[in-house]
Amino acid sequence: MKKVVFICTGNTCRSSMAEALFRKMLQDLGKDEEYEVSSYGIAAMEGQHASENAKKVMALEGIDLSSHRAKLFTQNVLEADIILTMTKNHKDYIIHRFPSSKGKVFLMGEFVGDNMEISDPFGQDVKVYKKVAEEMKHKLEKVLARLEKN
Repeated sequence: MKKVVFICTGNTCRSSMAEALFRKMLQDLGKDEEYEVSSYGIAAMEGQHASENAKKVMALEGIDLSSHRAKLFTQNVLEADIILTMTKNHKDYIIHRFPSSKGKVFLMGEFVGDNMEISDPFGQDVKVYKKVAEEMKHKLEKVLARLEKN
């Protein structure tokens, strides 16, 4: 089983949506038994709910994000096979703090070949969250394709 982790700042928007979208993608393809998927924030407040707009946008995808609770990134997360961050700053923070993680921590955009960061929709309207979710879905398809090759 491959362990895939998504990282953002607070684990209430981007990484929680990436986790949920990736799980749904795996379920739809019948591959959910092959992967363990989770998400964390490098500055998360443990137990915080997903943002309201993240819940609304995920509901449009047929995903219930109401049970999501934010989790703080810790050294235990390094047990994952691959750690995908939303920004270069997230990646740099992890590698600086845990140098042994180099080689398994990637900016999601870097992992799929476009080097683009996923902008933070926190505090913005639903349209922005929808745009971020669409951008992530395209990247996640490429993430899965790359993981399946290896």
